[in-house]
Amino acid sequence: MRLPSIETAYLEARRTASRFPFVLCCAFAGVIAALRIIHPEPSPESSVAFPILIAAVLGIPLMTALALCAERRQWSRPLYFGSELLVLLLLAGYALTIPKTLPREPLSYMIRSGLLAAGLVLLAMIAPYLKKGQLNGFWQYNRILFLRFLVTGVSSFVLFAGLAIALAALDKLFGVSVPDKSYAELWVAVVGLFSPWFFLSGIPASLDDLDRVEEYPKGLKIFAQYILFSLVIVYLAILYSYLLKILLQWSWPKGWVSSLILGFSATTIISLLLLHPIRDRSENRWIREAGKWLYIVLIPLIAVLFLAVTERISDYGITESRYAGIAFGVWLSALVLYFLFSRSKSIKFTIGSLCLLAFLINFGPWGMLSTSQRSQVERLRKLLTKNGILVDEKVTAEHGKISPEDGREISSIVDYLSRVHGYDAIQPWFSERLKSATGYRRALSPSDVLERMGMDYVAYQGSPVGRTFSRDAKRPIEISGYDRVLGLQSLDRKSRFNSEDISYVVGDEMATLTVTVGNAQAAVQLDIRSFADELLRDYGDADFAITNNMTPDSMAINAEKGGQKVKLLFRRLSVVPRKGKTDILSFTADIAYTVRK
Repeated sequence: MRLPSIETAYLEARRTASRFPFVLCCAFAGVIAALRIIHPEPSPESSVAFPILIAAVLGIPLMTALALCAERRQWSRPLYFGSELLVLLLLAGYALTIPKTLPREPLSYMIRSGLLAAGLVLLAMIAPYLKKGQLNGFWQYNRILFLRFLVTGVSSFVLFAGLAIALAALDKLFGVSVPDKSYAELWVAVVGLFSPWFFLSGIPASLDDLDRVEEYPKGLKIFAQYILFSLVIVYLAILYSYLLKILLQWSWPKGWVSSLILGFSATTIISLLLLHPIRDRSENRWIREAGKWLYIVLIPLIAVLFLAVTERISDYGITESRYAGIAFGVWLSALVLYFLFSRSKSIKFTIGSLCLLAFLINFGPWGMLSTSQRSQVERLRKLLTKNGILVDEKVTAEHGKISPEDGREISSIVDYLSRVHGYDAIQPWFSERLKSATGYRRALSPSDVLERMGMDYVAYQGSPVGRTFSRDAKRPIEISGYDRVLGLQSLDRKSRFNSEDISYVVGDEMATLTVTVGNAQAAVQLDIRSFADELLRDYGDADFAITNNMTPDSMAINAEKGGQKVKLLFRRLSVVPRKGKTDILSFTADIAYTVRK
C-alpha cells in the first residue's frame, strides 16, 4: 500500500475544506471555545465558551447532513449557502438557551444536548438517502461511516499519543517547560480539528455510485457473524432462562433486567444490519430466517421490559432512564411489527425511526425531561402534603414526626431535582429563594432545602450524605509568620497529642481543636465546625474535581490568643451536613504554630 505524499494529503485536505466548509467552521469554533474553557478568565464556571462549544458540537453532524443532502440533490450554490446560514442561526438560537454558568447548572441542559446530538448523528446517517430505493447504497454509505469512525478514532489516539510523548521528551530531556494544560490543549486540537477533517475526507465524493458497489469486507462478516451473533445467543439464553424463572416462581421482573433486554435488542439489530447485504446469497440464506425468528423472540422480552420499567415507575415515579426504557420499548415494538409484517422491510426504517424518536422525546410537554420533572414534583407534593410539610401550597418547618421511609423518599426526590432539573418547579412553595448568590452552585444544596422543610437530609440508603474536601497536594502552602509545623496529624473524636513542644485535644463532636504550645498559659482554640459550615456553603454541591483539589488557602484556618498563633492546614476534611449543625467525621491536617522566645 502506497502512503500518500504530502502534496496529495494537502490537496485532499483542501478538497475536504471546500466540500464541508461550514462543518469545519463549527469544528474550529468548538476548538476555540474548548481552549477558552481550559484557560478560564476570569471565572472557570462562567463563560460564553460553554454555549459556543455545545452549539459547535451539534453543528458538526447537522452541517454534514445538510452538505451531503445538497450534493445528492444538486442544490444551487445560493440555496446551499442560504440553508447553511439558516442552520447557523438556529444553532446560535439554541446556544442562547445554554447558560454561561453551565458547570453550575442542573444536568437537564446536558441531557437535552446529548440527546439532540444523538438525533443529529442519526440524521447524518440517513439524510442523503431519505428517498425510497438505493438500499445497497444506503448500507454502503453507513458502512463507510462506521469504518471511517473506527479508523479516525485509532488515528487520533496514535497522533495524540505520539505528540504527547514528544512534549514529555522536551520537558524531561531538554528541560523545556511544558505546562500540564498543554496536553489538554493538544487533545482538543487533535479531536476538534484533525478528527473531523480526517473523517470527512473519507466520505466518497459521489454517493450515487455506492448503490452499485458490491464490496462486503470479510472482516465485517467475521465480526457480525461470529462475534455479535455469539453475543446474541448468550443474551438470548440468559434472558429466556430468566423469563422461565419468572413464570415458575410467578415473581415480578427486576428493574435491572431492562438494561439486559435493551443490550440484547441493540446487539441483535446491529448484527442484522451488518449482515443485511449478504442475507440473500445462497450460502447465507440462514440470515433471513434467523432474522425473522430473532424478531419473534423479542416479543416476550419486550413485554418483560415494560413490566420491569412500569414496576419501578409505580414505586418511584418517572425519571429520564425509565422514560427512555418505555420509549425504546415502544420503538422496539414498532420495529418488530414492521419487519414481521411489512413487505418492503427497508433497513432505513431502523435508523429513520430511531432518529425521529430521539427528536420526539427531547422537546415538548410530552418529552423526557418535562414528563420526568412533573412526575417527581407530584410525588414530592404528595409526600409533603401527607406529612404536613406542604400546607396550602406553602412549605412549613412546623410539622410532626416523619417516618424514615418518607424522609428517605423526600431526600431522594429533592436530590434528584437539584441534580437534574433545579428547583424552579418547587420554588413557589417556599417564601425564600432557593438560589444562593455565593458558593460554587447558584442553587442551594439539597440539605439546605430539607432544612427549610424542618428535616435532616439523608441518603436513600438511610445513611447521612457527607462530603470530603481535600487539599491539592501539588500546590505549595504558605506558612510565613509561623516557626514550626507539626505534619500529617490524622484526627478523630478521641484524638489528643502531648509533647514538650506542643499539645492538642479534639473537642466534643470534633467541633473544635485546642492547641497549647510549650508551657504557655493560654491555649488557642480553632473553630472547626464554623469552618466546615463555610466550606459546605461555598462548595457543598461542587464537583469532586473541585473538592478533591482545593487550594491551600481555602483549606486553612488560624487563630491567635495571648500572642500565640496557630494555623490549621487541612489536607482532608470529612463532614456531614445536618439540620442546625454540621457533623465532623474526621480530618487530616498540618499544624503550624509560633514559638515564644
